[in-house]
Amino acid sequence: MIKKISLVILLVVAILCSCEKDDICPEATSTTPHLIIRFYDINNDETLKSVRRLSVNGIDDQGNLLNDIVFNTSTDSIVVPLRFQEENVQTTTRFALKKDTDFDLDSNDTTVSNTDIIEVTYSPKFIYVSRACGYKSVFELESIIREPETNNWIINQSIIIPIIENENEAHINIYH
Repeated sequence: MIKKISLVILLVVAILCSCEKDDICPEATSTTPHLIIRFYDINNDETLKSVRRLSVNGIDDQGNLLNDIVFNTSTDSIVVPLRFQEENVQTTTRFALKKDTDFDLDSNDTTVSNTDIIEVTYSPKFIYVSRACGYKSVFELESIIREPETNNWIINQSIIIPIIENENEAHINIYH
């Protein structure tokens, strides 16, 4: 009888000790990072240069514009999400970057908007964070290409940090 009681107590203690405190992912835990793009002056590649009235949209595989990521904002940097379905599979995400967005119809501004398309190619990798947080993705940038047209406002682009592990600094520079 004492052996049975000891066995039950031992079993209960083992079960209680195997439980984690909380299965809640702390807010401070690093999650899947976004791509950070900074804009620079083409005439002085060390100087940040805001893009006037910038709007950014993702583009789906059929060429349709998706919801606004950025809308009608003058800024020298943007944060955009990357897609990931499978680990270590080369993935391409396309973005439409529209400068001088036509928004204020009552304005006397006669500036014509201009949209450039960039294509970012990368490979996602999944990293286990914890039982509560699950997995996060990091991305290995392979290329960034601007689709050529007769009137590109983006003159050049370059990958600065090829591995996207966090959002501490820019990963891509665009010169205009």
